[in-house]
Amino acid sequence: MKVCRITSDEYAALFKAPSHLYNSVAFNLLNAPKCDDLHFLSIVDDNGKVRFGIILGERAGVLKSPFSAPFGGLEANSTQRTSHYLDAVESLRAYGALLNKNIIITLPPFVRSDSHLSKTLTSICSTGGHIDYIDYNFHYPLAQFKDYMSGLRANARRNLKASLRNGFEFHSIDSADSATISEIYRIVHTNHTSLGYPVHMSLDDIIATSRIIPIDFFIVTREGHGIASAIIYRPADGIAQLIYWGDLPEARPLRPMDFLAFKVMEYYYNQGLAIYDLGPSSSDGIPALGLCDFKEGLGCIATPKYTLEV
Repeated sequence: MKVCRITSDEYAALFKAPSHLYNSVAFNLLNAPKCDDLHFLSIVDDNGKVRFGIILGERAGVLKSPFSAPFGGLEANSTQRTSHYLDAVESLRAYGALLNKNIIITLPPFVRSDSHLSKTLTSICSTGGHIDYIDYNFHYPLAQFKDYMSGLRANARRNLKASLRNGFEFHSIDSADSATISEIYRIVHTNHTSLGYPVHMSLDDIIATSRIIPIDFFIVTREGHGIASAIIYRPADGIAQLIYWGDLPEARPLRPMDFLAFKVMEYYYNQGLAIYDLGPSSSDGIPALGLCDFKEGLGCIATPKYTLEV
């Protein structure tokens, strides 16, 4: 196999339905200012058939997939044999070597049984690549929501019952309601700043992304005032992915986050989605134990999210 660098239009024509929207041409072009160069690559066999594709962002001398998203990875044009994955990885490694640049790939979390992800991971590792780190990613299978209370740890159950007595109201907000979207973002920003967590996206970034990826906005109010909020993407069919959420520090004793988690899961369960991905609870593989405990208390399942050097 060989790697061919092509235009964004050519790539879009070859990969019309990416496995998730972070691998779409539109999303990567939107975030292009965050890297030095974009490499749209097709991986072609000896008969000229396109087998795979990948979009790499060049930054600080490294080629990354993703360069500004939760995860990226290879796209397969159809079901491929294990031997095709092995050849594709070797070809991709040769492309990096030709440019004297390392290639780093963060795979989606293994929230579903996925042969494509498994073959990508094992092909990279069995041909000389290695795992840089593994993040703890948590998701909630929405089919289990019908027994939500019984799936909670005892302390999470107590906290939710307490929160249900505090007069909270839960609202799903239309993206056209700019004033409330701004309030949702302000709550998240205040929460993250108070806890020392970074907020990598501005409000304008989120609004621009909403034109590429469907985004759901939620707010919890008490006596008419917003006290907790969430910003959640829909990156793939049947999956909602938490990007930001948080409460105001002064409201924390009232347990609005337990209420928010419950109402968001109820919302997606009623919509028939399969998975609510609450995202990683670690940074570069180092777990944030308090966040892990909170998600585990909600009945979430931990799965690995691999970052690999090709």
